[in-house]
Amino acid sequence: MAKTGLLICSNPFRVLRIVPQLQCDLLSTLYVHFFPTSISDKKNIEPRFMMIDAYKNLNYTNVDVRVLLYGLKDTLDSRIATKRPIDVIFYDDHIQTEQLNFVVSLLSNKSSNYKTVFIHPTEDTGSIDIKQNSQCNKIYENVVLGGTFDRLHKGHKILLSTAVLKCSKNLTVGVTDISMLKSKKLWELIEPCETRIKNVEEFLKDIYPTLEYNVLPIYDIYGPTVHDSTFQMIILSDETLHGGELINNKRTKNGLKPLHILPVALLKEDKISNNLYCKEEEEKISSSNYRMRLLGTLLKPIQINKNIPEFPYIVGLTGGIASGKSSISNYLKELGAFIINADILAHELYGINCPAYQLIVDSFGSNILTLDNQIDRQKLGAIVFSDQDKLNQLNQIMWPLILQKVKSIIESKKEFKIIFVEAAVLLTANWQSNFHEIWVSIIPLDEVRVNIC
Repeated sequence: MAKTGLLICSNPFRVLRIVPQLQCDLLSTLYVHFFPTSISDKKNIEPRFMMIDAYKNLNYTNVDVRVLLYGLKDTLDSRIATKRPIDVIFYDDHIQTEQLNFVVSLLSNKSSNYKTVFIHPTEDTGSIDIKQNSQCNKIYENVVLGGTFDRLHKGHKILLSTAVLKCSKNLTVGVTDISMLKSKKLWELIEPCETRIKNVEEFLKDIYPTLEYNVLPIYDIYGPTVHDSTFQMIILSDETLHGGELINNKRTKNGLKPLHILPVALLKEDKISNNLYCKEEEEKISSSNYRMRLLGTLLKPIQINKNIPEFPYIVGLTGGIASGKSSISNYLKELGAFIINADILAHELYGINCPAYQLIVDSFGSNILTLDNQIDRQKLGAIVFSDQDKLNQLNQIMWPLILQKVKSIIESKKEFKIIFVEAAVLLTANWQSNFHEIWVSIIPLDEVRVNIC
């Protein structure tokens, strides 16, 4: 079972040397607590850079790394209250036994059978940036920042942690609502706003619970910044600095003091170390990259469908118009799957000797027939697409017949291990109970226009 670890680090310069020794393959969460008593010049090191360096060097793809800010922001005797119970405590060779015991005594949430593990650092291989300026050193009572914060990654954590380190009282975080997301890559996979708000709030209270946090949805780039006179500083990433200028321009027009701006540099994605390379991905660490990596994965655990036989394995493939369903089907066919195209079956069912023919003629009249008594799909379309009730009537005829035909074909193709059913109406027709899995193809609207034209 995955565990939660705590790394007690005596020196921020040693994080990179400790990394290879950590057994993070066994962990789901790793907290980092700085106990920098052994640094003679610790007052000259900006805490923000200690935190950033830790996130940079603890480069694990499947571990939730969280740098606690108690040791960087408060005195070293502050109580440490993590949300998740600590199972394993790692410490380096500069932590004395009495210091280890002291830190352990500060932990309010640890497992009853926790264990301590000594880590011997490797040879010195890195250093941290200790550049400072007067603005960086100043602390403000009221700090604000905003962002999408989809699937919290280390870039988000650095941004939020920087805000915590610069704040002494109230921290406000604006989380972009759905109205601001349509331009983002794979916006359809962005977590709901309430989920992102919950995750941001939980993270902040985990790394430093002492501040007052106000995490709220925002519907434009300004949020509450243009009317709240208490805000003093705004934290921005390098790519959103222009937004900070726009905010300050509006504040000035509204008779408010401009906000002090603290930019946070973007982090580059270490794609080589993590074996993550895709030409469509951005060079920086971003939520867009994480969403791209979700493609082809299960969004929800598979639930066993007892309504249908275990084999063959039936997957429903659906999506909007021109979303690439047929291209996906062709690819899957090359891999050995059998493909059933429900749209093609629907066309076949309109034939004179097919089950749907007479039902449609009885419902819509003989005026929809051609001279040779075939159903004129253009005439039928003109009727049903101008009257929702007529369309529903046609669907009630066609959907059961299409599904019946699909089931008949599946029954005759049991030699195949897996069968894909391509059906645009799958969800609308409520066919979900007939499949083991359902796959959805999505595509940007601009791409749809290109495909159609």
